[in-house]
Amino acid sequence: MFTEKMEKKYHTMSIGQRKIADFIKDNLADTVYMNAKEISDKVGISESGVVRFATFLGYKGFKEMQKGMQEEFKIKQSIFDRFEEALNLEDENMTDTMRVYNLTLKNLNDTVRNIPDETYEKAIEMINSARRIGVIGTRVAVAPALTLQVLLNQLVEDVELLTPNFDTSFDTLQTWGEEDLLIGFSFMKAKNFSYDMLSFGKEKGCKIISICDNYRNSIADLGDIVFPVSSESAFVSFVPTMLVIDTLLFKISREAGSDKKARLKEFDSIIKRFVRHN
Repeated sequence: MFTEKMEKKYHTMSIGQRKIADFIKDNLADTVYMNAKEISDKVGISESGVVRFATFLGYKGFKEMQKGMQEEFKIKQSIFDRFEEALNLEDENMTDTMRVYNLTLKNLNDTVRNIPDETYEKAIEMINSARRIGVIGTRVAVAPALTLQVLLNQLVEDVELLTPNFDTSFDTLQTWGEEDLLIGFSFMKAKNFSYDMLSFGKEKGCKIISICDNYRNSIADLGDIVFPVSSESAFVSFVPTMLVIDTLLFKISREAGSDKKARLKEFDSIIKRFVRHN
């Protein structure tokens, strides 16, 4: 789809190209009927720049790109119509639970479609070869970050949660380098703690995995690997993010060697000895 092409190439775009992408994304209903000159006037980029943007995305020219935009707009219209119908409080056959369920299914389907198996394989290779792993999150992203850190730490050594709580996370990264891995979570386009931590880690030479809501997210630019999750909801839907976490852990577990199995057995022993059961 047209928007998907833009999202995947967003982190490699120039400033001018990002202006075009942002304008089209935010005004898709209008731009599907505009010619290259009209878009260039709105964005402040030359008409030839708009045409080059189309070829940058892989289209033969502006007209082919516009056709892709129109096709996607038709799809979005039908999705919007179904969404409006689902929100119709007069529909006695559709409960609030079913409305959320349907939207969650759509998020899951979009996430699965946008993340190929090769992305997981590359991520697992990075995780297994890392000397140390830092998992980064702030605000609502702390929840999935903590989940991954706790469970991943049962499979591999030296997995640390990095949050802004005590403001010592940057101190931790002072001795990290190219043998280490940072996994960042973010559901905000604005630059925040996660972005700053990953930027600092990148300066140190750390490898980076970004798990975020789309390629327009600020941390997507920093990732060696990006997992774009669909999180459309009244707030943020974490189900697709948990799917990514579950898949990573499942694939790592399948490849678990004797050292990982021994580590899991040790965790079992720790839980039996020290975790209180009320």
